[in-house]
Amino acid sequence: MTRRSCTIYAVGIICAALLAAGIGLTVSQVFRTFMHNRLKKEIVLVEGSRVFESWKKPPPPVYMEFFFFNVTNVDEFLSGAKPEVTQVGPYTYRYKDNVTAVENDTTVAAYNVKSFVFLREKSVGDPAEDSITNVNIPAWAVMDKVKASSFFKKTIVTMWMNAVKSGIFTTRTVHELLWGYEDPLLARVASTSPEVEKYFGLMYKKNGSDDGEFIFHTGVENYMDYGRVETWRGQKMLTFWTSNHSNTINGSDGGAFHPLLEKNERIYIFTPDLCRTIYMDFEKEVEVKGIPAYRFTPPRSVLASKEENPDNEGYCISKKECLGTGLLKISNCRKGAPVVASFPHFYLGDTKYVDAIKGMSPQHEHHQTFLDLNPTTGVIVRASKRAQVNVLINRITGFPSTRGVNETVFPVMFLNESVVIDDVSAARVQKLLLIVKLVPNFPIVIVGLGGILLVVFIILLVRARKEKNEVKRIVFTKPLYASSSEDDTAYSPVSTKEKDDPQNGNYIGLSSKEDPKD
Repeated sequence: MTRRSCTIYAVGIICAALLAAGIGLTVSQVFRTFMHNRLKKEIVLVEGSRVFESWKKPPPPVYMEFFFFNVTNVDEFLSGAKPEVTQVGPYTYRYKDNVTAVENDTTVAAYNVKSFVFLREKSVGDPAEDSITNVNIPAWAVMDKVKASSFFKKTIVTMWMNAVKSGIFTTRTVHELLWGYEDPLLARVASTSPEVEKYFGLMYKKNGSDDGEFIFHTGVENYMDYGRVETWRGQKMLTFWTSNHSNTINGSDGGAFHPLLEKNERIYIFTPDLCRTIYMDFEKEVEVKGIPAYRFTPPRSVLASKEENPDNEGYCISKKECLGTGLLKISNCRKGAPVVASFPHFYLGDTKYVDAIKGMSPQHEHHQTFLDLNPTTGVIVRASKRAQVNVLINRITGFPSTRGVNETVFPVMFLNESVVIDDVSAARVQKLLLIVKLVPNFPIVIVGLGGILLVVFIILLVRARKEKNEVKRIVFTKPLYASSSEDDTAYSPVSTKEKDDPQNGNYIGLSSKEDPKD
């Protein structure tokens, strides 16, 4: 076997091996499975893992924007007219999470402390100077608390309100409404009921504090449990609502999501601000800083009425206090205050709530809550949590100041909590995604090499066949004189006895070739 033949056979064998291995690996998706298993092991809430430090101290700052509704026709409203409000804001604060965590491989206990810093350059004004007129939440909370009490008790509360000049509307600075002030009516109530807090603020005691202890699953045992809340404040179930389904703590706290997300998944988030678990569905694909992401948003059914979504019946405080679509009364976890949560401007809510307030204008772009998650890693690349605080007010027997008030869900303020991945973190995610993308495609590289060798193998075969055919076409011919000499001349000894010549050796004689005789 020639060297060229050996080369052809070697190329053919290597080509076949590469093609077989590449196709086999592609079909079996060995490398893809390998990378997914690596992600499942790397993305866990365990000290030293790829994500633990960034989970404890998230690098990108979170911005909290507050928008207030300023009432412009208080007197007309008290006479029965539709209330008119103007939106004032944003007043923007930056906060960073500082998570104190203790982990034991399968679960991690954490306290999420938030510290807020005001950003004047991102705000419309100074919160210490700008004033807002809106419903007096402490007054309405006290009246709502005693509405089922005796006439005598209501009279005492009315006298207190008159004495401290506490009306059903109040004008306060943005700073007071957010971070708290001593309310004169609450101070009077606290003198007889020490358990009552005399300070009130929508964000009172939330600066430099936490929402209580969370126990999270690390994801070591099952990657689908990564970041899932096991308990909150020592409880696996809430006690605010009237059904087990409504009291279930499910999903993450909104800060961590498992890798390898699918479009058909429904992600669950437990939010202490709403005292319940909400869910989000896939809406569309987006891209943030070159990172592909799935956008998840809460559908209308999350805050739908019990008629639209029977699962929500458990969120009714009572049969008489079951509000319509788009609202959630959270007085049970707000010390009895008649507070109602919704999306900003009653987005996704019944139109009757929008029509009841002049100045409401729900818009998908500005009032939708969403999460943009990279499906491979589960990393949050952009998010916006938007929620509105409202107060349910109506005519309360025994309080003359409410005589002209019709039942209204009155908007007070809404917030927009937003975050976008920073450039350094985005570069790390892009690098990881590149590795995840290239490694599963390695079998395709093997198939490509096998294809190249296949072309080389075919070329070598064609050339070998061509050379073999050319050899067969060669005709060896002789000169004409060689034919006559061969025919006419014969070599024979001169005699039968060879003569020796001491100088020239044996003699050889030439004689004519005779025709054979018959």
